[in-house]
Amino acid sequence: MYIFFYLFYTEKYLVLTTMITFIEVSIHSILCVYFIGWQGGFYVYPLCLIPIIYFVSINILKKSIYGHIMAIATIVNYQLSENLSSNRIALFQEQFKVLDKPIYSFNTISASFLLAFLVCSFLYEMRYIQEDLEEMNEALKNIANIDPLTNISNRRFMNEKIKIQIEEFNKNLELFCIAICDIDNFKNVNDTYGHDCGDLVLKGMADIFIENSKKFNIDICRWGGEEFLILIKNSDINNAKFICEEILKDIRKFEILYKDELVKVTMTFGLSEFSLQNNDIEEVLKEADVNLYKGKSTTKNCVVIN
Repeated sequence: MYIFFYLFYTEKYLVLTTMITFIEVSIHSILCVYFIGWQGGFYVYPLCLIPIIYFVSINILKKSIYGHIMAIATIVNYQLSENLSSNRIALFQEQFKVLDKPIYSFNTISASFLLAFLVCSFLYEMRYIQEDLEEMNEALKNIANIDPLTNISNRRFMNEKIKIQIEEFNKNLELFCIAICDIDNFKNVNDTYGHDCGDLVLKGMADIFIENSKKFNIDICRWGGEEFLILIKNSDINNAKFICEEILKDIRKFEILYKDELVKVTMTFGLSEFSLQNNDIEEVLKEADVNLYKGKSTTKNCVVIN
């Protein structure tokens, strides 16, 4: 049993150890019943191994049939031991008669501790597996919701956030605004310096948005290509325009040194408000997009509202 506990914790030879321990404990219990008698309580040890047998067969071997086979073998062993002891007097039963109660108490207490240990180990392993599953689910959620280049929300996740914001509006009439932003002359950046430089610019823009999300009540996402979308919560159009202009100030200061050349960009914002008079999100998005086009076709580097 000590070898079993040691190897159990190493987990390297868990299947082999379980098999050896099961066989050893089964033989040991049969011999004890044969020589000392049923009243010693040695029959309880194989029964205590059933939980760990199923744990190993299901979680390690991935086949519950092995657990069923060994559980049946344990029950058969139990029944044979009982029949064997009921039809005969054990070889040393009389000599150990005075120790029947102490031996029985020791075996039942030991078996109880063993069973408690196995149950605790099982529960600990289940918690460990649960934590792994939660981490994997979180990773999958990030893959589904986060743009891998900029490390901000993607379009799909932003659509979910907008739905939640509309629900808040329907409950509390909390105004919000949508800004669609586009990097000015981004194609020229890619054509002149290459797509690696373009990726650095996109990451730089995302970093600026992330920093501003700490100051203002906004959510941001990469809407597509060089376009970003800002969800400005609990804000009317005038306050939203102020927030966008503050962000634009930071963008105007942005520059990166790429292959010994200084690269600077600007951005144009098209802004629209979701309100009682304008409560169709498709129309709000279309209006923001139209305002963006107005800015792109005139001065650029500005915030445009109706």
